Amino acid sequence: MLKISCILTSYNRPNGVKEAISSVQKQTYPHWELIIVDDHSNEQTRQLLRQIANHDPRITLIQSSVSDKDRYKTARYATCINLAIPQITGDLVTYLTDDDLYYPARFQSMVKVFKRNPRIHVVYGRQRVFKYNKRGQVIKTFVRPLVGVTKHPMGKVDHNSFMHRASLRRISLGQLSAGLLDTYILAKKKVKNWDDHPSLWPNADAGFFRKLVKYWSFHPVNVITDEHRIHPKGVQAKMASGKKPWVEKDTE
Repeated sequence: MLKISCILTSYNRPNGVKEAISSVQKQTYPHWELIIVDDHSNEQTRQLLRQIANHDPRITLIQSSVSDKDRYKTARYATCINLAIPQITGDLVTYLTDDDLYYPARFQSMVKVFKRNPRIHVVYGRQRVFKYNKRGQVIKTFVRPLVGVTKHPMGKVDHNSFMHRASLRRISLGQLSAGLLDTYILAKKKVKNWDDHPSLWPNADAGFFRKLVKYWSFHPVNVITDEHRIHPKGVQAKMASGKKPWVEKDTE
């Protein structure tokens, strides 16, 4: 059975991260691990995460030690993802943030595609988006459309909606042609971590996507797999309004 490694990044959102974790625990596909990287949150968030991780052996908790004065130096959620990558033990890797959630059939729907076609390296699903105002009221909702098999996912696919194979070692070499094997070896050397340059604060996923599409296309899964919340306290909203998310502790 293919095992999924889910990387969840967390910062000062105790309510949101609890809901995000619950959405992983409710997956209909049972073969998964959850690696939570908390970016030195407030004590309320850290205590909650310790309690949850202590009661679920499938969950690994990593705490960053970043100081507030150093937050601006890197795109923090990309840095946190990189802290988790050495810990993954799964065949497939996927990502989640602490203000979004998965729908129950997400893992199962994506695993089916990987099992059917060993040549597919990356898949993505449809995403339901909710936009909130400052009072926490939903003012708009829509489903992000699929864009077919693509090498241009930047700005069209959210990083909470995709999944990729973990490494060459997890793939049945007997099913690969020599040319494809060369591609996997080359990609394994070059696609290791997420770029976390501070210029990528608003869109580090696009930077990682550009690495992936040098070697593989994104393949659609025609299922609504996750829920994305756009709200005034999110990173992109803060940057759009001229705020600096690395000095903002009010995230929920």
